[in-house]
Amino acid sequence: MQEKTSETQARHVLVPENVWRNTQAELEKLRAENNSHQQILSTMAAVRGSERFTGLAMALCNTLASEYKADRVTLGILRGRSVHAMAMSHTAHVLRKMQLVQDIEAAMEECVDQDCEVIFPPPPNANFITRCAEKLSKAQGPHVICVFPLRQADPAGALLLELAPETKLNLQQIETLRQICDLVTPRLLDLFQHDRWFGARIAASWRSQLAKLVGPSHTWMKAAAIGVTAFLAWALFFNGEFRITAPFTLESLQQAEIVAPFNGYIATVPVRPGDVVIANQTILATLDTALLEDQLAEEQAKLAGYEKQAAIAQSQDKFGDMEIADEDINGSHSQIMYLEREINLADIRSPISGVLLTGDLEWKIGSAVQTGDVLFHVAPLDHLLAKINVPDSDILYIQKGQSGQVATDAFPGDKFSIQVTRIDPLAQVQDRLNVFTVRAELSNPPSWFRPGMQGTAKIDIGPRRHIWIWTRSLIDWLRLKLWL
Repeated sequence: MQEKTSETQARHVLVPENVWRNTQAELEKLRAENNSHQQILSTMAAVRGSERFTGLAMALCNTLASEYKADRVTLGILRGRSVHAMAMSHTAHVLRKMQLVQDIEAAMEECVDQDCEVIFPPPPNANFITRCAEKLSKAQGPHVICVFPLRQADPAGALLLELAPETKLNLQQIETLRQICDLVTPRLLDLFQHDRWFGARIAASWRSQLAKLVGPSHTWMKAAAIGVTAFLAWALFFNGEFRITAPFTLESLQQAEIVAPFNGYIATVPVRPGDVVIANQTILATLDTALLEDQLAEEQAKLAGYEKQAAIAQSQDKFGDMEIADEDINGSHSQIMYLEREINLADIRSPISGVLLTGDLEWKIGSAVQTGDVLFHVAPLDHLLAKINVPDSDILYIQKGQSGQVATDAFPGDKFSIQVTRIDPLAQVQDRLNVFTVRAELSNPPSWFRPGMQGTAKIDIGPRRHIWIWTRSLIDWLRLKLWL
């Protein structure tokens, strides 16, 4: 007795009491961790050889039931929105119609919904719901109910242990069960997915893809896909207004070119472009008539001489000389009439009423002009036409009587209605392209329209599919290049 006392005293002398207690606590912790690792390893060893889902699930349930002295261990897998009991310790077949199985599935669904471990009776300050676990415990026990979620990104099932009422799990044991669930879940779910007949696997695969399609994830991608699908459906199955677009130029229905009536020099130009012209009244320009007047005076003097010669021949009864004089008189009369007509034409007038379009000749006063030189253009503005240059690739769609709209480069925001009145049958080359001239009447043209204005015309052809309207040019080009 004295020896033991001396040993204890020696121990207290060598090691302080608080250090000794800390060492004992660390040893106990190491023993608990060692036991936890052994349980994990033994459980993994028990389920390692299973190649089928049913065998793996049964081995897991039986091993845990043996390790933790549980009355029952149940494994459930999430299928759709509910958890189905797939395996139960020491039970060959699980009948889901049994009230016991339904209560167990409800407790597992309660765990999956909360995505956390559910323990009943709950520890102090627990913040999880245990209503279904409490119902199971009272109906089948009382039991201690422990439910652990099986996670793979999201909860995919649950593992439920029913323990004896006097059993108390410590934190180390709960952590051990949590680690076992985390380690075995990937293999368990992989076998569950692939250890089924091919019809079930195909259905599950389709269900997964449909869940991705209609689920809440990848919202922007799905919205974009829906938008593209709706756009394609609209383009493929709905009609739009097909229009031919081509440039146009305004031109007058009637236009007159005023030319120089004879060779001469410009004397006066009283008008300018834009002035209103009255037919056969307004003088556009006057040519210098001094030379013509000199020629007229000379011819009139010749006429007087011829008349005198005719009178002398008549008084002398020289009938031959009288006939020659009469012919000279007639020729002189003709020349005088010609010169008088030329002098009258010196005042240049327009044959039609309208507006002077071209002819700013004020700076050319005194310049020489030749017979036939174009001096002025006059056109009425009360009736204008749109001269549309349609490419030959689109001319087959154009028909007389079709309507459309035009917009000028000066005021592109204003649109004016037109109607096709004539299609020229012969193509012309403009800018290295073959174009056909299509003329269209304007309805209610504004007062500021002038011949020569340009813009864009759109001729309504009729309803066509949107996809055809957008791709017709490309398709026609491919057909021509590939000779289809």
